[in-house]
This record gives sequence, C-alpha cells and structure tokens, in this order.
Amino acid sequence: MMKFFNILFCALLVSSSIFAQDTPKQEVAQQITNWHNGLVKADLDGLMAQYASDAVFFPTFINAARTADERKAFLQVLIAKKPVAVLNNDQRIRLFGDVATCSGSWVFDVNAADGSREKKPVRYLFVFEKRAGKWLIVEQHVSAFPEKPKA
Repeated sequence: MMKFFNILFCALLVSSSIFAQDTPKQEVAQQITNWHNGLVKADLDGLMAQYASDAVFFPTFINAARTADERKAFLQVLIAKKPVAVLNNDQRIRLFGDVATCSGSWVFDVNAADGSREKKPVRYLFVFEKRAGKWLIVEQHVSAFPEKPKA
C-alpha cells in the first residue's frame, strides 16, 4: 500500500510541475515585462542580459545599436530619462518555433529636457530567439509615433 501512495505522490508531483510551466507566449510576454522593469529599476546589466550577443536594436533617436556597447550606451541614455511605460492592450505575440515576435504600443512617461515629465507614445517590435532554453532579444525596433495623438 505504501508503494502505491509513493507512486501516486510522484505522479502528482510530476504532473503539477508540468501544468505549472508557462507557455512560450507567456514566457515572451514576461520578457517584455522584464525589459520594462529593467528600465524602471535602472538595471543596465539585467537589460543587457536580455539581448543576444548579435542582437540589433533600432531605437528612435539613433540609427541603430548593432553592438553591445552601442546598446548599452543607448539604454543608459534612456534609463537617465527615468522611463515608466504603460502597455496598451494591443500586444501581439506570434510564435515560429524557437523564434517569436512581440509587437504593440505603449506610452512612455519620461523626463523631458526641461525636467518636466512628458508622455511619449511609441510602438515596438521585439524578435526573440530561444537559445539555450532562454528567450533572447535578437532584433528590436522602438519608435515614436509620427503623428500626434488625437485629443
């Protein structure tokens, strides 16, 4: 009888860990949250760890950040603006095996040049690749909307 309960306990333990795992879409969504939280917390090392070594980043204010040093320099400038973003409800995650895209928009609340806070609506596209079990950013494009929001 004790053997039966041991087997039952092990089966329940294994099945609960299987069902508790995040889906790939949830994992990618969490990476976007982690990226934002890294900005808010000024965790430059944590942000940099989310990028593949060969990642390319196309931000609004510079042509591109193709190297780790260029990404780091851009992120330092962005962190200095004390950003806080509100995700809109338009996030779209698409999976292609070990590659995923995540696009959408958010509104960044950042320090302006005059010290006031300003809201910047932006759109984004992240491309992730699962490498060694971890979703890493391999391509990223973030840009301000060209038109002014309608009042």
